[in-house]
Amino acid sequence: MRRLTARRLTTVAAVGGILALASCASAPAVDLDAAREWVEGVQADESDGPGSAGSAALLVDPTAGADDEAGSVSLDFPADATLTRADASCFGGGTVEVGITVFTTTGDATSSDSVGEEIACDQTWHEIDLDGQVGSSARIEVRGDTSTYAYVRLIQELSISYD
Repeated sequence: MRRLTARRLTTVAAVGGILALASCASAPAVDLDAAREWVEGVQADESDGPGSAGSAALLVDPTAGADDEAGSVSLDFPADATLTRADASCFGGGTVEVGITVFTTTGDATSSDSVGEEIACDQTWHEIDLDGQVGSSARIEVRGDTSTYAYVRLIQELSISYD
């Protein structure tokens, strides 16, 4: 039987401590009350002006599976919308994955095109290019390793007609 010397025991303890700290650093804890206050403030300041195609406040749940409805919202547009970008923001440090799927319905057929991007949760707006996709609806999904709130707004192309 092999015995651990004091030096090896200290090394094992130090490595274990470093690994424990590293796992804590990868998923920062977020004050959900502060995150909810932040997202409510963003919603209150949101404009529903002519460039807005829709928006969603989402609770990010790290325990949600890929097929789970948590962390996702579907938006139906009254008429086809040409989506130029999504503006996304989240609270509390770390990062989240934001996915936007734009659906087009023509007759009985429905097709979709998806865009995804990882953003920093630094309470600033991050643009996700939607490249002028035309759609009748969209699904917004946000996934992350930490519980937090995210806000995503879809921006549509504006056209001005002169009579």
